[in-house]
Amino acid sequence: MTYMTNPKELLSYFSVTPDEADIYLALLKLGTAAVSEIASKIKKNRTATHFHLKKLLAKELVIESNHGRTLLYTAIPPADLAARFDRLTTDFKSLVPQLEALQTIEVDAPRVQVSESRAGYFKVYDEISSLPEGSTFYVIEGATALNSELTLLSNTETTNFFSKIIARKIATKLILTAEATQIPNTLISPTNLVLLHQREMSVRTYPESALPFQGLTIMYGSTLAYLFPQTNLVVTIKHAGIADSFKATFDTLFTLGQEYKF
Repeated sequence: MTYMTNPKELLSYFSVTPDEADIYLALLKLGTAAVSEIASKIKKNRTATHFHLKKLLAKELVIESNHGRTLLYTAIPPADLAARFDRLTTDFKSLVPQLEALQTIEVDAPRVQVSESRAGYFKVYDEISSLPEGSTFYVIEGATALNSELTLLSNTETTNFFSKIIARKIATKLILTAEATQIPNTLISPTNLVLLHQREMSVRTYPESALPFQGLTIMYGSTLAYLFPQTNLVVTIKHAGIADSFKATFDTLFTLGQEYKF
């Protein structure tokens, strides 16, 4: 993946023209300014500057205010712009399952991806937190994987993930080994423990003697992910039939497990 360091190039991906980008970036430096000051800063005439400002106003990238008879303009903070783009991206990702359902060609072969990087691990979390509102994802996890998972995630990363799935009302059905249940209390910060309790979560447990499992398996949509936090290895399999088979096994285990509340 190529990461862009040119702000104008990045803004162009969000329908911002080069002239509009010049004005937005100039306003970040100027703070609040009149048309004449902006035009001088970007070395354009006032008429052209005013035209592009109106476009930026329509795109809600600048704010217009009055100071007496003078119109002043202020760029929205970059953090607000980033949050807006993040919401749009998340909303689009939530539509992906619906768009995929429109495909008329049935693909029989499963799509398998293998990653040995931290980025692959967080790609799974990003896809989960971008599921359609009200979705449910399914997890089977052992003590070794849970301990490594919570060590891998920073407090901020955990907060962001928890907050997104709470906001989107994404539920979790979780099967844990009994030995893993106390790990969150020792590795999760007090703030994130509060968020953990706010999540819509149903948990069932088994003693390790009955479920000798130390890994982490997650199913969301038609994707089955096998994660190994100790080594950053992630294997994802996207196939409706395989996901359905896992779900049937999961439901049986969940029904027979011991209920647990965090």
